[in-house]
Amino acid sequence: MTGVRVECADLDDGIPMMYRDFGDRVRMAYDPSQIEEAVAITLLCVRVPRLVGSLELARTGR
Repeated sequence: MTGVRVECADLDDGIPMMYRDFGDRVRMAYDPSQIEEAVAITLLCVRVPRLVGSLELARTGR
């Protein structure tokens, strides 16, 4: 199981989501004015395939 910390943030135009992979945990921020949370999580799983079926979300900054 990998912990994923999800945060809302005002990101630059054209950058709807960013993440940092620390191995045992991942920190992700998305801009809700550019992308929905579910789409951001899906994109994260495409970029970090090991998360599929083994992620535990922790939402902050709401």
